[in-house]
Amino acid sequence: MPMFFIVAGYFSKSYTNKEDAIKNIKKFARRLLPAFVFTQVFLILWAILMAFTKDESWNQVIRQTLSLFWADPHGPMTPWGKLTLGVIWFIFALFVSKTLLLFISRLKHWALPVSFLLAIIAIVVHKIFPYSIWCLSLAFTALPFVTLGWWIKTHPVPLWLTIVCIICWVIAIFYSELGMYDIEWGCYPLDVLGACGGTYCLYLISRFIKDYAKPLVGLLAVLGIWSLAIMCFHNIEIDCHLGNHLLALFPFDFPIWGKFVFRYLLTIAIAGIAIKLPITKKIFS
Repeated sequence: MPMFFIVAGYFSKSYTNKEDAIKNIKKFARRLLPAFVFTQVFLILWAILMAFTKDESWNQVIRQTLSLFWADPHGPMTPWGKLTLGVIWFIFALFVSKTLLLFISRLKHWALPVSFLLAIIAIVVHKIFPYSIWCLSLAFTALPFVTLGWWIKTHPVPLWLTIVCIICWVIAIFYSELGMYDIEWGCYPLDVLGACGGTYCLYLISRFIKDYAKPLVGLLAVLGIWSLAIMCFHNIEIDCHLGNHLLALFPFDFPIWGKFVFRYLLTIAIAGIAIKLPITKKIFS
């Protein structure tokens, strides 16, 4: 997830005037929020279908509907169950963090320290009150990574800093317990530098694939275009157990690894169809 936010920041920029800022925020909303709403509404409709056909409790329908408006992975416990957003939390968090970057990037060299300060405040506040509507706490903890991506594009990164980040990444693999979803930071500076080092290594891998494994380039480019749809339908598949329902139709039992492979391939296939269908194409493209 840090890599995801760093890359998102790399393709961000400052606004030039008030009208430009409003235009960018609207663009972020058109790109990200329809996919978020689509996923949540689909899950609500699925819960309604299950309530009618399986005679299941309507608590699931109420809980899922409340989760649409709460939009936080750490929602509170309610009489209808625990409110939770699921794996697409990053969509709304990205919308908020990219919007914040529009404004703090105007601070130029102060943008990085301000982003880290806001993230640390968000982490402390979350320890006291572990809920925040519309993923605000996660958006603030993602902000340093988005800002780092923007900073890397606009400033040269010295070789010594690159080496330090990669070393920290190797150490972080063994000692860090970074979990952005749960706002868990095993060692805050190590987590951040390690995430930067890991991102740089993946960048080198992508360069290697581009230069020496060209047949993979086209496939990865297609999956990249489908990525938002894949994540949304991954969330839907997890909640609705679509893969398990289909596997139940077969007369034999699949091994655990086979079930995982089938479910992931099913998710990718559905995402590919959604990208092509006129009714859903605009949501994800």
